[in-house]
Amino acid sequence: MSKNKWVRSISFNKKNEKDIARLKLIGKKSFSRFIKKLLDDEIIRRESEVPSNTTKSDTPQMKQRVITNSRSKPIRPKQQSNKPFNPMLGRK
Repeated sequence: MSKNKWVRSISFNKKNEKDIARLKLIGKKSFSRFIKKLLDDEIIRRESEVPSNTTKSDTPQMKQRVITNSRSKPIRPKQQSNKPFNPMLGRK
């Protein structure tokens, strides 16, 4: 074997239904040529996709920052009294 070749092995389980279907699909075709064609198609598909982060809007948008005050205390809701208000007794 040439030093320029890189061999990757693949295994199929004769009892696995998906693997049996894969082997039937390949049949007596050249396995190496079949896989290389699939890989080439995938490379072309990925190159033709436009990443969403490279698309820009027509109108320039300003970036906004949220300025936080590190010294401010967290806002907590006021606790309500568990006792119902009785107007005869008034508030305590």
